[in-house]
Amino acid sequence: SPSKDDSKPIPQRPKKRNPVKKRAKVPKKPKWDAESLLKDPKSPLATANLRSILCNPMAWTALDPEDKAEILALFPDKSHILDSGTEDARPNFASLMNDDSFRYDCAAYTENIAEGRHDPEWLASAWSAHERRKAGDFDKYLVDKLEEEWGVEIPEGMRIRR
Repeated sequence: SPSKDDSKPIPQRPKKRNPVKKRAKVPKKPKWDAESLLKDPKSPLATANLRSILCNPMAWTALDPEDKAEILALFPDKSHILDSGTEDARPNFASLMNDDSFRYDCAAYTENIAEGRHDPEWLASAWSAHERRKAGDFDKYLVDKLEEEWGVEIPEGMRIRR
């Protein structure tokens, strides 16, 4: 009679393994595309030091010749352009870094992004208000407000005529 110690374990069937299905890797959509970088109040540009970014020479060398020409054409003052009128024309980064107007404009641009002022709806509303103001829709209100706040009456000859 066989002893209990001599007994062999009963072989078990190997479990069938389901092959792991690999998911096709879907390319991850970048969090920030060019449009949302310029319009979204939560954009990294809203808090970036735009002046330092724009004055980094690598930002200039990353552009193609057409973009460079377009940007240089927007400069109101040619004194900020080195080798103006040549193929090697480029911004004078040292003078831009010391220019208060450039400093102010960069700060204002990032603030406008942070405040949502590049949002298409906001811009449409702003342009509509601009056209109404230009057409004189607010003239009476502004005159009345001025007269009330300052306690004076604007003479008829000085009133806006449209």
